[in-house]
Amino acid sequence: MRLDIGWLDLATAFACCVLPRRRTIAVRQARQSWNSQDDFLVTLSVRSAFDLLLRALQLPHGSEVLLSALTVPDMVRIVQMHGLVPVPVDTDQTGQIDASSLRRAISSQTRMVVVAHLFGGWMCLDEVLEIAHDHELLVVEDCAQSFRRVGDSAHSASDVAMFSFGPIKTASALGGAVARVRAPELRERMSELLQSDPIQSRTSFLLRLARFAALKLLSGNRTAALTRYCVTRLGGDFDALVNSVVRGFPTSGLLVHLRRQPSSPLLGLLERRWRSYEFGRIENRIRLGKFLDSRIGQEHTATHSYWVYPVFVHDPIAICERFQAAGFDATRQARMTVVPAVDDPRTPASAAAVWKHVVFLPWYPDMPHGAVDEMAGLIRPSDLRTGRCETAAEETRN
Repeated sequence: MRLDIGWLDLATAFACCVLPRRRTIAVRQARQSWNSQDDFLVTLSVRSAFDLLLRALQLPHGSEVLLSALTVPDMVRIVQMHGLVPVPVDTDQTGQIDASSLRRAISSQTRMVVVAHLFGGWMCLDEVLEIAHDHELLVVEDCAQSFRRVGDSAHSASDVAMFSFGPIKTASALGGAVARVRAPELRERMSELLQSDPIQSRTSFLLRLARFAALKLLSGNRTAALTRYCVTRLGGDFDALVNSVVRGFPTSGLLVHLRRQPSSPLLGLLERRWRSYEFGRIENRIRLGKFLDSRIGQEHTATHSYWVYPVFVHDPIAICERFQAAGFDATRQARMTVVPAVDDPRTPASAAAVWKHVVFLPWYPDMPHGAVDEMAGLIRPSDLRTGRCETAAEETRN
């Protein structure tokens, strides 16, 4: 839960909350810093962009939306709040969609498939796009966990691609998202709806900055260890506490919170992050990931950016205890869920099985090489569940 944002970035954002700035300038400069195209929208979050998409589409009540079986709970809730039916598509332990499961999931009521690229990886979409095209389905890419470069548009054949810059994401701006929308008519409808939404207040963003600045203060090795000790001694669940603190939106009244335009200070912070982010941090994270891969016998594709490092093991409780005894904050807690099945034939059996066996290792770009090597020594070959780590096929991307 180390935030990928510096103190100077936070100080600049605090100043943006206080100093006046014309919103039209903030919008224009943020858009220009992403790329020179005009095929995208800047929204408050990926959840906001997804809600905006469903508002613009106005799908018939009871229509089915296919979702990668592993996703964040709010994506499921948003589908349901629009009177639609979320249907899981089974995945392997890296989130790679199973094509046969996708075919089984499609019915006469299916209108859309939402594909989540998980953990920093990019799944191959060629077969998914082919199946979706045959059934005239909209294809949406959730790229919240896989950002690697400014101006990315993901797969050129997908209909919508969404990138997140929320609190725990790469190049965090503590909020904000980009939604690339291929069809001009759909993009225009979404833009009109977005412009009709109220603007996030400066005060709201200021309070958000204060909350995450405090969390950043607590994220150092010693302060985090002390905080964990105190919470545990008081009978609390440290992992659950941290996950609740970094949660972007409250569950109650979710749509009201999502339907906001990003404030001028948030737009200013997004612009700063996109213009000045040190992408060497991602490259360092990749080097550490490949080193750990080689030490424990895993393999990822060349496009993987190692946003987090999960391992799938036979006994996750024992592994967490082993790591924590050695001073490493490994956890089973995650802000994701397995999409519930609508009927037995469409149960995501693989995703449900592997998700019970996940452990997330402590992972950030500044992690010492020696610490990664020490973690590798704590994982035995017999600990790991068998199965490929990620498909060898790489995404064909522009």
